[in-house]
Amino acid sequence: MADSIDQLRVSFVEETRDLINELEDVLLSLEVDSVDSETIDHIFRSVHTIKGSGGMLGFDKVLEVTHDLEDIYDKVRAGSIIFTNDLKEISLETIDVLKTLLANDEKLKDDDRIKFANLCRRIELFEIAVPEGADNLQNDTVLIKNQKKKFATFLIKISNKPKAFEKLYLLVEELSQLGDCLAFSKVGQLVNLNEFGENKKDADWILFLSTGEGELAIDEIFSLVIDSISLRITKITDGNLLAVSQANDLLVSAKNSIFKKSEEQLIEIIHQFSDQMIIEADETAKDRSQEKTSDDSSATNNVINSIRVSTEKIDQLMNLVSEMVTLQARLNLLAEESNNEDLINVAEKYGSFSKQLRDNAFNISLVPFGVTITRYKRLVHDLSEQLNKKVEFLTEGEDTVLDKKIIEQLSDPIMHILRNCVDHGIENVEDRLKANKPEAGKILMKIFHQSNNVIINISDDGKGLDLKRIKELGIERKLISADQQVTDNELINLVFLPGFSSAKIISNVSGRGVGLDVVKRNISDIRGNIEINTEEGKGTSFIIKLPLTLSIIDGLQVKIQNRDFIIPLIQVDKILTLSSLEQESMLSQVMTIEENRVPYFDLRADFEIEGEIPERREIVLVSYENEKVALIVDTVIGENQTVLKSLGKHYKKQDFFAGGTILGDGSVALVIDVNKIVTEFSKK
Repeated sequence: MADSIDQLRVSFVEETRDLINELEDVLLSLEVDSVDSETIDHIFRSVHTIKGSGGMLGFDKVLEVTHDLEDIYDKVRAGSIIFTNDLKEISLETIDVLKTLLANDEKLKDDDRIKFANLCRRIELFEIAVPEGADNLQNDTVLIKNQKKKFATFLIKISNKPKAFEKLYLLVEELSQLGDCLAFSKVGQLVNLNEFGENKKDADWILFLSTGEGELAIDEIFSLVIDSISLRITKITDGNLLAVSQANDLLVSAKNSIFKKSEEQLIEIIHQFSDQMIIEADETAKDRSQEKTSDDSSATNNVINSIRVSTEKIDQLMNLVSEMVTLQARLNLLAEESNNEDLINVAEKYGSFSKQLRDNAFNISLVPFGVTITRYKRLVHDLSEQLNKKVEFLTEGEDTVLDKKIIEQLSDPIMHILRNCVDHGIENVEDRLKANKPEAGKILMKIFHQSNNVIINISDDGKGLDLKRIKELGIERKLISADQQVTDNELINLVFLPGFSSAKIISNVSGRGVGLDVVKRNISDIRGNIEINTEEGKGTSFIIKLPLTLSIIDGLQVKIQNRDFIIPLIQVDKILTLSSLEQESMLSQVMTIEENRVPYFDLRADFEIEGEIPERREIVLVSYENEKVALIVDTVIGENQTVLKSLGKHYKKQDFFAGGTILGDGSVALVIDVNKIVTEFSKK
């Protein structure tokens, strides 16, 4: 049983993290003046679920911090108090504390313990705002904007699986609080009505529940233990059946035979009172009975479409697939050396299946970028409050997928960029109005695929970069000379230098010259690139271009002397032959290919590889964005499925290598970072 409870606690932490991320997103997008009852219901249910499940599983601090907050939202639902910006802010603070509690298994450091105690006290003493005319509110006329709740009556049957979950009675008691309820419990032959307690841990249950919360609220109560119980929910009718005294009395009188009657018999008994019920829902809406059975494998709506898998298991899968790809390269080599047709055929088929498995495993490791959007919304929200600015944060393409490792490493760079947008880019309200702009600034984050890359474009409609100021600082710090002719792009690139800042005031947000140099370095570490477009008075765009994955790529294997290199195949345009005569005529770092002058990079010369130069060599024409560079190698070997490995900290500063890989014969090949080479040599 201890193992079962521990597993439930782990499940609670995982599911609650998802729930509070969703709740945080709802709160951040909520306009106080236009809040509706459906949203408030959603917030209440989320807080209620966290409180109930947390308390049941021994998360006492989670229970403590959510208990009074749930009461506040319950009053908002009832229309006795109104939703305010103060309530929104204290709810966001509660989410921050919940994240800390879940991350540390409720073991708090001194600072966090003080923060927790202060928040609980503030929630307890929270000053509520009462709407005008609150004294005239009727208890059953609930919700904001005078919307009435849609009541329905449900028949619910629950039984525990053997040695599964001892505290089922706590969930049933929580369920009874959703509305009017008759709860029948059966232990052995003894049947009791509306009795909850530890002595009911082995009981089977039949409940009649009239509630305005809907079936979703019932599901949420049992979401953590659904595999440990048998649950059947049947919607009997619209309206509050238990408000009809005759129906209520008849069900109570049938207590001793209630478990002997079939579901059809129970429904038939109570349907005779349907015309007497208090119907608060639309009377024309007569939904047919909806049934849900947790252990009914034939029910199509119970098909499991997704499962929760830990990131450790996915990482392990990717590592195993990576090793398999390396072994497959070794198998291909052995097959070719053996000249055995059967072995060659097997190796080819194995290679085909290996590639399919690689692609499937790779797709599993991809996650939607939207999983991180909430933290960025929160950052913009908090910064705008701190700087007293009005900022609207919009996103497009949240469902765009990319490697989860890239998403993790993008967190800090994007945080820095957003800080710059809010602090340096977006003007204060007064300055925006003077410039005939809306008082609320706008930041737009767009994420989309482009070939095998992902583009993240973060733009603001602020004042743009002050290129004149940047030039003055560049001259002052001797980064450029006063008489030097520099382009706008060259000036913009100065902001990526360490310690460079154009801020006139140093604040807690920015101005210390730490930020954009870190952004560029971190993005380069994941084989990405960043550029800035700006227009004075109109705004600035930060454009990040990233690979889709970090782990496995299709590569082109090339050789110089006896050394192997890998070039990412996605960036290879053409392969051409370079004769000795053409080599002798190349006097500069530029060559002519198909009547176009293209800068070239001679790997033998630039990597200082000694040995006899072949009479005929190969040219690999590669591209990045709109630029092309010719890479001169001795020989092109062919396509290679490449498992990318880190070079380690001792080789971290190598300029033109993205990593290494192990070839089929066990030797190591360096993977060339085409982006850096094109960026460097296309300028010449």
